[in-house]
Amino acid sequence: MPNQLPAYEALLGSYTDDPNDAYKNTIPVASCELKVRQMFIRKVYSLLLVQIFATVLVGSFINFNAAVKAWCVNNTWAMIIAFIGTIGFLLGAFFKSRSYPINLMFLAGFTFGEAFTLGLACAFVKSNVVIQALLLTLVIFIGLTAFAFQTKYDFTSYQGVLGMGLWGLIAFGFVFMFFPARSSGVELVYSGVGALIFSAYIVVDTQLVMKKFSVEDEIIATITLYLDVINLFLYILRFLNLRNDN
Repeated sequence: MPNQLPAYEALLGSYTDDPNDAYKNTIPVASCELKVRQMFIRKVYSLLLVQIFATVLVGSFINFNAAVKAWCVNNTWAMIIAFIGTIGFLLGAFFKSRSYPINLMFLAGFTFGEAFTLGLACAFVKSNVVIQALLLTLVIFIGLTAFAFQTKYDFTSYQGVLGMGLWGLIAFGFVFMFFPARSSGVELVYSGVGALIFSAYIVVDTQLVMKKFSVEDEIIATITLYLDVINLFLYILRFLNLRNDN
């Protein structure tokens, strides 16, 4: 019986002529021939584009529909449920990242949950600020992605430094939330640092996608870049919202 490729491989192409060649499909991208590298990158960024489009679509529906936006503002419990569901789909996508078609089902569930959660968060912010944050995020992402592809310098060695910076940011944010009288100046700096960290993560993770990921890890690679974009957007949104004294 002939082997059947997943639907997205039929559209975007297959890495090898033999889908059962496990060795070729588990080696790092940088060690593969040019055709395989291009195919992997095409898959990752095609999936990422779909994720970003779906997120913008869901977020726009929530923020530009007055009735839906009002419901979201008055029912904050929905964000908690959406967040829990998103984590569940994220774990499923990681554990089943190489199992088609369930990997795409988990990816779709995670994307919708993240988009819904993001839309709920944006419902508390003025629409013009959300649009500004979105445009700025897209410009930064495109610029940093182009830089990561073109530069000959290897930024992946900074993973450890960025990891420490991220955990420091998380720890500071956790402690800071217990202070009722928070300084807007400190929050601005916190948001700015967060945006810088995830800007750096975009460069590092882009180079990881180009060099270090296995050619069968397109789902994990896509989620990695997607989370970088989402977190960058949230910190930029927070920064702009504070600048608008909202």
